[in-house]
Amino acid sequence: MPVYKDEERKTWYYKVRYKDMYGRNQQKMKRGFKKRGDAILAEAEFLASIQTAFSDEVTVDEVFEHNIKHKRFKEKTIRRRTNEYKLHIQPLFGHMKIRDINVQHVVNFKAKLESEFVSLNSARTVYSNFKILINHSVKFFGLKVDPTLVVGAIQRVKPKINFIKRDEFERKINNFDIHYYRELTRLLFYTGLRIGEAMALTWKDIDLEKNQLYVDKTMDITTRSITTPKTAGSVGYVPFPHFVSKMLAEIKKESAQKIYGFNNELYVFGGVAPYHYSHYHKRFKRVFPDLRIHDLRHSYASYLINKSVDIYLVKELMRHDDIKQTANTYGHLYVERKQEVMSVFD
Repeated sequence: MPVYKDEERKTWYYKVRYKDMYGRNQQKMKRGFKKRGDAILAEAEFLASIQTAFSDEVTVDEVFEHNIKHKRFKEKTIRRRTNEYKLHIQPLFGHMKIRDINVQHVVNFKAKLESEFVSLNSARTVYSNFKILINHSVKFFGLKVDPTLVVGAIQRVKPKINFIKRDEFERKINNFDIHYYRELTRLLFYTGLRIGEAMALTWKDIDLEKNQLYVDKTMDITTRSITTPKTAGSVGYVPFPHFVSKMLAEIKKESAQKIYGFNNELYVFGGVAPYHYSHYHKRFKRVFPDLRIHDLRHSYASYLINKSVDIYLVKELMRHDDIKQTANTYGHLYVERKQEVMSVFD
C-alpha cells in the first residue's frame, strides 16, 4: 500500500482499507510521521497486526521476508543475514509453519549449530538470527508461545585479541612494495580506524592543522559503495600523531601533482575512487601473514592501554557506543597490569 505526504504539515501518513475479523470493510489512517520510511513501517506493522488468519499459516520463509523488508537494516546486514538464513536456517525450517516449531526442534537446532561450527560465537550469531524470527512472529503474526525461551542461548566465548607491538610493526611495514598501501597501513595502526572508514576518507575529512580527521562514512568492502558508519558512535573526530600529519601532507602534495583537477572531494587513498580492498588485502597478508587487517585496530587499543591510557579515554578514541564494549574487549589487558599498579605503594 502507498503512503502519502501531507504537504501542509510537511509530514507523512498512511491510509489503508481492510476487512476486520467479521469481514466488514474498514479504513485506517494515521498521520504525523516525519519520514516516509516511518509511515511505511507503521503501515506494515498495522497490516501484520490485523492479519490474524494469516498468522495460522505463515511459514518461516514468509516471516524472514517480512522481517528483512520492514526492518531498517543496512545492505551489508541484509546480505549477511540472508546468506546465514539460506545456509543454516532455511533448509530445516523454511517450509515449516511458524506455529509448528516446538521446543524439541529448537533443542536439536541449537545442538546442531554447536557441533558443526568451529567458533561458538559464529554458531551464536546464527542462533540469534533464528530467535529474531521467532520474536518477529510473536510481535507481528500472533505467535502465542516462544519455543526458544526454555532452551536458552548459546554460550558467548570471549574472542582472542590478536595484536602486534609497535616496534615489530615498524620493522615489518617497510616490506610493502606499494608505498600508498604502506601509508594506509600506518594510518590504521596509529588511529584505530576500521579499514572501510580509512578507504572512505576524502581530503575534506582531514585537518592537517589540528592533526585530526573526521569519520562520518565507511566503504562497504564487498560492493565498494559508500555508506553510513558501523554505529552512531562511530561518527566523530579521530586525532593522530604529528608524524602521521606529516605523512598525509606528503600524500596530498603528491596526489595534487599527479591528479588533474585535484580537489578535497577526492579520496585520500585512491583519488577518484577508493582502492580495491581485495588487492590491498593480498599485499597486507604478504607483509603481515599472521594478522587480520582489523587486528591493527586492536593493536592501537592495546598500545594505548600499555601506555596507561584510561579505559574511558580508550573508549572515546575507539568510538565505541558504550564502555561495556571497551571493557569486554580489552578489559583483560588492564587486569594483566594489576601488579604494575602496586608499584605506586613502593
